[in-house]
Amino acid sequence: MLRKRPLIIGLLVLSMILAACGSKQGPPSGEQGSSGEKKVVTVLGVLTGEEERQFNEVLADFERANPDIDVQYTGANDFATLIEIKAQSGDVPDIAAFPQPGGAARLARQGKLVELWPELVQLIDQNYKPIWKELGTVDGKVYGLFHRVNAKGWIWYNKKAFEEAGYQVPKTWDELIALTEQIKADGRTPWCEGIESGDATGWKGTDWIESILLRTQPPEVYDKWVAGELPFSSPEVKEAFEILGQIWMDPDAVYGGTTTIATTNVADAAKFLFDDPPKCYLHFQGSFATAFFPEEIRNNLDENVGVFILPPIKEGITPGLVVGGDEFVVFKGHDRPEVKKFMEWLATLDATTTWAKSGNALFPHQGQDLNLYKTQIERTMAETIMNAESARFDGSDAMPAALNRAFWKGITDWVSGNGDLDTILKEIDEAGKSGS
Repeated sequence: MLRKRPLIIGLLVLSMILAACGSKQGPPSGEQGSSGEKKVVTVLGVLTGEEERQFNEVLADFERANPDIDVQYTGANDFATLIEIKAQSGDVPDIAAFPQPGGAARLARQGKLVELWPELVQLIDQNYKPIWKELGTVDGKVYGLFHRVNAKGWIWYNKKAFEEAGYQVPKTWDELIALTEQIKADGRTPWCEGIESGDATGWKGTDWIESILLRTQPPEVYDKWVAGELPFSSPEVKEAFEILGQIWMDPDAVYGGTTTIATTNVADAAKFLFDDPPKCYLHFQGSFATAFFPEEIRNNLDENVGVFILPPIKEGITPGLVVGGDEFVVFKGHDRPEVKKFMEWLATLDATTTWAKSGNALFPHQGQDLNLYKTQIERTMAETIMNAESARFDGSDAMPAALNRAFWKGITDWVSGNGDLDTILKEIDEAGKSGS
C-alpha cells in the first residue's frame, strides 16, 4: 500500500517523541541504569498493538535469561519514513526490524548498516535453510537476520465442503487444473477471486504472477525481472500471465467471472468460501487470509479451513516461495556484548517458542517443534516455510513505485478486458521507463 508522506517537520517531531518514549523506559542505549545492573539495547520496528504485545513477551524471555540486559522496543506505524530520517541524521537505534527488506538493502548499500559478525552468521548457517541467509545478503555481505516471517501463494478451501465433495489436494499444477475441471463438471464453481483494494487495486493479482513466475523460471530470472532487466513483455513474464489466464479467463472457473474479479474487494472474496452453499471451493491468498474469514470460521480454523501451497508448475524448477518478514539489522552496538547477545539469541529456537504458542507468527528456524503452533493450519504453513529450498521477496514491492503502480493497473486492465495482453504488458514496461 502506498502512503502519503507527512510533513518533514512533523516527522522530526515524531522522531524526537519516539526517541524519548518507548514501550519500556530506561537509560540511553548502551548505558547502565542507576543501579549499574542493566545494559540497554534499543530496537525500532513496525509492530504495534497486539503484535507489539506479543513481541514484548518474546523480549521478556530473553531478559529472564539475561537479567543484566534491558531490550527496549519502540513500534512506529510510519516506520519506513522514520527509519530513513533517523539513518540520515545518525539518530539510529541499535537494531531495527524491517518489514520490507528493500529498505534495509538500500541502507546497507549506503553504508548505514553493520555487517553481521561471524558468530551470528554461523548461527544462521546452523539454524536456517540457506535461502534465509541469501535473502539477508546484500552485495555479498550478510546484514539481515529473519525472525517472524510470512509467505504468499497459499490456496485456501472450505474443509467440510471440500471433503464432503470428495476432492483431493493437488500435488502439481496439472492436478490443480484437473481439480478445477472436476469442480466445474460437478456443477459447482471452483474459484473465488477479488482484486479490488482502493488505490492499490490489483496488488492481489501481482501475488499470483510472482508465485507463478517462481514456479516456471529459475530465481535468477525472477531477480532480473524485479531489477528491471527483464521486461514484462518478455516471453517468460507473459507466460506467467497466460498460466493465470487458465483460471481467471475461464468464465466458469471463477465465481462471477472477470467482472467480479476486478470489482470484488480482496477481503470479501475470501468470505465466499464459507457461504451456504459455498460460492466457490478454492481461494488464493497469503498467510494472513484467516483475518478475512467470518468470525465463526476463525473460532475453529482447523475444523473449518484447509490450506496448501500453490503446487509446482514446471518440471525441473524448484518452486519458490514469495516471502516477507521481520528482518533484523544492526545500526550500531555490534561491539557491545548486549547487542551481540540479543541478535544471536533471535537466531535460536528459544526466540520462537513463546510467539509460536500464542499464535499470529510463523518462523523459518530449523528444528522447531511444530506442535507448539496452536492450529494445524499454522503447522502446515510453518513446515512449508521451514523446508523451502527457494524463496524470494515480493517482487512488486521491490519495484520502483511507478512500475509497481503500472503493474497493479495493468493486471486490473487485463482482467477487466481493457486491452489485449501484449499491449498491456508493453504499457507496463513504458510506464516503468517513464516513471509516470
